[in-house]
Amino acid sequence: MKALTFTLPSTRSGTPKREVVELPVPDIKRGDVLVRLHYAGLNHIDLETSRGEHNRAVAKALKRNAVVSGIEMSGIAESDGDRIKKGDRVFGYTNIFRGPFYHAQYVTAPEKNLARVPDNASLDGATSIIGGALTSINAFERIARLESGARVLITGATGSVGITAVQLATHLGAEVSAVCHSTQTEFVLSQRASHAYAYDRAEMPEADNQFDLVFDTAPSLSFAAAGKYLNARGRYITTMPHLDVAGCAMSLFSRRKWGFLLEYDTDAVRMERLRTLISQDAFTPVIDSVYELSAAIEAFDRQQKPGKRGKILIDFRGAE
Repeated sequence: MKALTFTLPSTRSGTPKREVVELPVPDIKRGDVLVRLHYAGLNHIDLETSRGEHNRAVAKALKRNAVVSGIEMSGIAESDGDRIKKGDRVFGYTNIFRGPFYHAQYVTAPEKNLARVPDNASLDGATSIIGGALTSINAFERIARLESGARVLITGATGSVGITAVQLATHLGAEVSAVCHSTQTEFVLSQRASHAYAYDRAEMPEADNQFDLVFDTAPSLSFAAAGKYLNARGRYITTMPHLDVAGCAMSLFSRRKWGFLLEYDTDAVRMERLRTLISQDAFTPVIDSVYELSAAIEAFDRQQKPGKRGKILIDFRGAE
């Protein structure tokens, strides 16, 4: 089978080389399902890996498996599990630290990390939703316990997390204000946001403590900076907590709350919740672009360019 791998540079701080190689189809371990991939997504952590930001971790991972990128995918099950049966259309997430990683024609994935794709969804559409949707579900249903009528401010609203956040918050009955580039304001309004603000024009809502929740997916704020937008008991959630450690400390002495997200793994309960929401049309897939495996390097280049709208996918169907 063909797979995407990285060759590390001679220095720890250098940039890895990305290349497509031939590998054997992986063996099926107990509790795993073999999946023939159709699509895999590109995630921010994949981009960091390609830039050499995780060379030490990648060096350890390469000792176990040549495939060290790709955390979300869809395809056809090639073996039976307890819930998943051979021939099922499936989609899945992985542990972002341990893998298994998914940029290969065939992968073995823990069955708990998989769910069947609903009948109303395509494989590419399902793949474009996974990571952002799991993060948004965690933010709104577990951390914030978002209620209908809540007022929510979302930054980075046209990224893969931001788009699903806008869609899910409105599905749950919230009033959403979205922050994005000026070229994307009409688009984000079409994704169900009530208001759109262009960060490149220095547009932001009036600072009158109006929001129940600020979901900083960009992230472009901090707990301190978000305070002027939050009501007296509002909550700030960041997707990059290591950039706002001070905010965590400040929140200990405030009625406002600081929350963080690191969607490092999933399980059958969360995957089934995502499956249910997709079947309810809570999410509309937004795909920026699709690249064949032979053009994977160009896909990574696109991932780091401005103006991206939605998810970048790698198509494994024709990789022979």
